[in-house]
Amino acid sequence: MARERTAPGTPALMRGGHLADAPLVDPSVEWAAAARIPGSAARERLLVGHTGLVKYLAHRIGARLAGPIDYDDLVGDGILGLMEAIDRFDPAHGVQFKTYAESRIRGAILDGVRSRDWAPRSLRRAARRLETAIVAVERRTRRTAQDEEIAAELAISVDELHALYQQARGVRLGHMPGNGEEGNDPADPGASPLFAVQEKERREVLSQEIDHLPERERMVLSLYYERGLTLKEIGAVLDVTESRVCQIHTRAVSRLRARVGERLAVPAVEVLR
Repeated sequence: MARERTAPGTPALMRGGHLADAPLVDPSVEWAAAARIPGSAARERLLVGHTGLVKYLAHRIGARLAGPIDYDDLVGDGILGLMEAIDRFDPAHGVQFKTYAESRIRGAILDGVRSRDWAPRSLRRAARRLETAIVAVERRTRRTAQDEEIAAELAISVDELHALYQQARGVRLGHMPGNGEEGNDPADPGASPLFAVQEKERREVLSQEIDHLPERERMVLSLYYERGLTLKEIGAVLDVTESRVCQIHTRAVSRLRARVGERLAVPAVEVLR
């Protein structure tokens, strides 16, 4: 279950799980072409002025991951993303630097997490079992699979299914429409046209399937991916335990991974990382 963690160096604006009034970015600092020059004063000002944003994103992403997380690693990844944003930003695209930098920082942090292979094999096995069972039930019944049916398909009890949800709790939805967490900004000059077309198709299919989820599952995904709330915060909103929110989230993501994988005719784990 994801937990709210306050690591050394966590910005004050996130302590206690609530936003404070401290700015994420120094409003007096603006991007300039001179910032592309290594060691320049302009570059140093941008790096220092956006450190709060890097720490904020590292904390929010780290709070969602299962297993031990090295906060300093996430911040380091975010700083690399910030430097890449400084080097690649093009004001001609009409996007503010803060918006572009946030996208690159998020993408760099998530890339770093994936490169360190944070997901244990047990999580992957649990996720595959859930997705396979959901596909089988929904193919057979032509409707949303219920917990009792998923459990029966797996030949386990409902309580054991809930334990499986907990085991697969680290599974995430990497391509929520509009969440930008993969760092693939349309203003990025390095994005290929083919990738853009494939990504557009994935997002359209995913958006359609989200609309077909049960209401509570849609709400949990919206609060988690769009509003950026932690599982604990969502539990307070819905007046349920954090453990229950974790189950709902895992079931919703597993359902989407299975359905989108079916529609795009590729393995779900390749569609939604």
